[in-house]
Amino acid sequence: MTGERLSVDDAALAARVAGGDEAAFGAVYDRHADILFGAVARFTRDRQAAEEVVQDAFLAFWRQAHTYEPAAGTLVGWLLRIARNKAIDRTRAAARRPRLVDPAGGDEDVTDALERALSTGRLVGGGADRDTAPDVVVTREWTRAVVRTALSAMPEVERRPLELAYDEGLTQMEVAERLGWPLGTVKTRTRRGLAVLRGVLEGVPDLLGEPALRGGSTAAFGGGDGPR
Repeated sequence: MTGERLSVDDAALAARVAGGDEAAFGAVYDRHADILFGAVARFTRDRQAAEEVVQDAFLAFWRQAHTYEPAAGTLVGWLLRIARNKAIDRTRAAARRPRLVDPAGGDEDVTDALERALSTGRLVGGGADRDTAPDVVVTREWTRAVVRTALSAMPEVERRPLELAYDEGLTQMEVAERLGWPLGTVKTRTRRGLAVLRGVLEGVPDLLGEPALRGGSTAAFGGGDGPR
């Protein structure tokens, strides 16, 4: 079964789930539960709530698998959309309940440089900081949660160049100097890391505003010393 779970594509698994195949459902769960949980946990900042949201999302998948259309996007994107909607519903419901104490202030993730880059539109699209409409804020927070979850799952050698570019604004040459890697290695691993991000994010709404993620260029990283 392990080999099958690795080889069967998502569309085929979803079709089998639509027919009531529990083994296929288990394969989809094994494949995508981690990114759903990571994104929801970061979005809600509540691991217990995230567990419940993920369970609800997969229950919805079991019931609605027949409505999934591969031509409309990736299965992980579809699952993340379900999880996002359920997480938002839960957050709104919690906000309507009276608070007995104020929540603790501050959160390191909020000040993380990668998230600052996201909030200024480097992955979402220009002008995000100027728009504080509730829907935009929610989309921004969800974007941060999904992207950081995708980054956290990447091998360190691919993740580190991206983190340094976003966290510290380093050029690829500076990343190479910081890590002691040849410049060509930094370029290759940056391209590979972006490809991994695109693979996760291409099916997720509102996440691919950055040309580097859409087209694979690494020119956005490194102030012009990207691949020629």
